[in-house]
Amino acid sequence: MRKTILPEYQDHIGGLAMTPDGQQRFFINVGSVAHSHLHHHDFAELSFFVEGSGAESINGVEHRIRPGTASFLLPNHMHKLDSDPDRTFTKYRCMFDMPILFGVHEDPEFSRLVYGIGISSPSFVDFDGSSAERMRTTMEQLLEEYGKPDYPGRRHMIRLKLSEALLLFVRESSGQRIAGSGSETEKVKLSPILQYVHMHYTERLTLEELASTFRQSAPHISRSFKEHTGKGFLEYVRQLRIESAVTMLLHTNMSITDIAASVGFDSFRTFARVFRDIKGQTASEYREAVRAGHHRM
Repeated sequence: MRKTILPEYQDHIGGLAMTPDGQQRFFINVGSVAHSHLHHHDFAELSFFVEGSGAESINGVEHRIRPGTASFLLPNHMHKLDSDPDRTFTKYRCMFDMPILFGVHEDPEFSRLVYGIGISSPSFVDFDGSSAERMRTTMEQLLEEYGKPDYPGRRHMIRLKLSEALLLFVRESSGQRIAGSGSETEKVKLSPILQYVHMHYTERLTLEELASTFRQSAPHISRSFKEHTGKGFLEYVRQLRIESAVTMLLHTNMSITDIAASVGFDSFRTFARVFRDIKGQTASEYREAVRAGHHRM
């Protein structure tokens, strides 16, 4: 019997000392890597490649990597990395818990832009020329700040430079600053809720559970999801689940039934319907088409 290939789960991050809420870890380094197996983790990861060539896949979407490419993964996005033969990547690798970005006062536009990466905007950006130099300088400043544990205001400076790097990422992918949406009276602190959804989307999630956990009304959260993500709550969760399913279809030999259960669908029938609605074909057709080279990921 052949061994079933499963995505790996990584739980180590290191970095800044843990805060009481357990969600303020941060780590950055510059290192070399040639390959990483399919994996996911409960923290975000921003990479900026300075040497090497190859390919990276995030939630089943593959992109060529070259010097100047940046990639960003939200918590539990699955990815793998492969360099070209006889080549090795050198990259800045920054890993962090999402709440470190927002501090005490959340910016609704910023959280919408960041959590939209991989859903409403690409997970990859190719920087060139002066924009590549600015991104590299920002990552170098982050690395420098990380190496000064005794400097006053270190955590705040890390938040500022990390925010700058992600805004450069979003601007390069969109070509313009996207205006905020929703009235001030209707804005809810959505980033903790989005963080919770990204951590628990493979489990049973309901608006009522979110309302109880975050002490907001279910209709208020529902409206805020639509205004800030462009998707309804259920649509957003199902999109996350299907993205994870695509990665497992392409990079593991798990059965489709097992994949449906792993990404959080209670019913295979529902999974099959939602997958077809989003991807335009069944999961088995999608897997076969990609393996035969007849379908772009």
